[in-house]
Amino acid sequence: EARGAMSMRALQGLGGALLGSLSRTYATEAVVAVGSNQGDRVSNVWAGLASLTARQDTEILQYGCLYETKPAYLEDQGDFLNTAVLVRTELGPIPLLDALKRIELECGRDVGGGIRYGPRPLDLDVVFYGGLDFRDERLEVPHPRWRERSFVVAPVCDLLPVGAASGAGSCSGRLEEARDAWRDLGGEASVGGDEIRRVIPTGSGEVVSLSDRSHIMGILNATPDSFSDGGLFQTTRESLTQARRMAREGATIVDVGGQSTRPGADRVGCQEELDRVLPVVEAIKGAGDLSRVLVSVDTFYAQVAEEAVRAGADLVNDVSSGSLDADMHRTVARLGVPYVMMHMRGDPKTMQSAQNTSYADLVSDIASELDAKVDLALDEGMMPWCVITDPGVGFAKTHDQNCEILCRAGEIRRSFAKGFLRRAPMMVGPSRKGFLGRIVGKEDPKERDVATAAAAALASAQGCNLFRVHNVGVASDALRVADAVGAFQPGRIRLPHTTANN
Repeated sequence: EARGAMSMRALQGLGGALLGSLSRTYATEAVVAVGSNQGDRVSNVWAGLASLTARQDTEILQYGCLYETKPAYLEDQGDFLNTAVLVRTELGPIPLLDALKRIELECGRDVGGGIRYGPRPLDLDVVFYGGLDFRDERLEVPHPRWRERSFVVAPVCDLLPVGAASGAGSCSGRLEEARDAWRDLGGEASVGGDEIRRVIPTGSGEVVSLSDRSHIMGILNATPDSFSDGGLFQTTRESLTQARRMAREGATIVDVGGQSTRPGADRVGCQEELDRVLPVVEAIKGAGDLSRVLVSVDTFYAQVAEEAVRAGADLVNDVSSGSLDADMHRTVARLGVPYVMMHMRGDPKTMQSAQNTSYADLVSDIASELDAKVDLALDEGMMPWCVITDPGVGFAKTHDQNCEILCRAGEIRRSFAKGFLRRAPMMVGPSRKGFLGRIVGKEDPKERDVATAAAAALASAQGCNLFRVHNVGVASDALRVADAVGAFQPGRIRLPHTTANN
């Protein structure tokens, strides 16, 4: 095809509209790749996408996951954060390029100079523009090097077709090409090593990977009435000792809670919960030997979430996904921390009612209800990469439904309507719960740790990444075995633990 021209078929498919200088009067899909390796990379990427969203002529339809990648071509520079978005735009290819360049300029990039392939606060590239092949002296789409760049192909493959445009204006065919290219590059087997990691922001400008292997969230209840460990850690000193024990045994995260959410539990007020959790959060974050441990606050109160994060908490774990406090989504979006969104109906007092445990289809209902909650959070400005899903074992679920979740968690993941959710970390929390006691005949919750480890291993085989447990040591051993065995399962989305010799 000659330079500056496009195929007659593509031209006819777009109704003969001029490309390169005229704005669209109808919608076309495009894929935009995003990268940053200077300054606050997370803020740069999000600011760039926020500027794109603010335009009246362009709408983001799908987000890819966030990846940390080694630099390509010029290696003497910092690691990049990369993602991609599927947009619907009324702009032609050149006006879209111009809009992206203006956003780069606003974010501090020197668009007129700089080192080729060198560091930049923000990089925005048009990868695909519908199904078109388009070239001129400023732009070529598809991007000429997209197939060789795993940092482009990986997030593009997270995007799902949405049918926002038809014919040559649709990116569906290109997204299928990207999936083929991703398989050629090694696919999911290549994610989790030094070259490319799927990551989430921690709120401090840093990122962490929770998809590379099984990670444990240790439960630390500063409560008098939790079902299995209430009253055990009533002082800050006791809580700190337990946090150190969990860290030694392999916990990535310590989850501090000040309210029991067992079935039928009475609700504790916001201030009482704050009085319980804040001293513990502050003590853990102030302990130098625990500096590598992330701290989560288990709450459905926005004020508790905000004050705990100010005290040093790294993420928020909300059993209600925002349904019990209208300010939660807005607050967590502003804080910019990871947010565990668990599936639950009702509240702990009512969740086990016949109405709340009645499902037309357990898998699709959980997925669609979580999808809807995520939509609400995104509408309040939450970064999509901050979302961690949890299907809610033990919350508005019967005995059989809990077992079904452990068997079909992978199907729940694949049923999400958003591509980034299908690859986002998924947490599961079966620890010491009643359905396990019923299976193994153990009335005392403290005697269910082996059963908990078995449940965690089964969930790991379904692609779950994060496991909320009381006994970290027992679960850690089980999950190390699960990761080592799971590494040989085709299509797994994380790499195994590394072990010495054997």
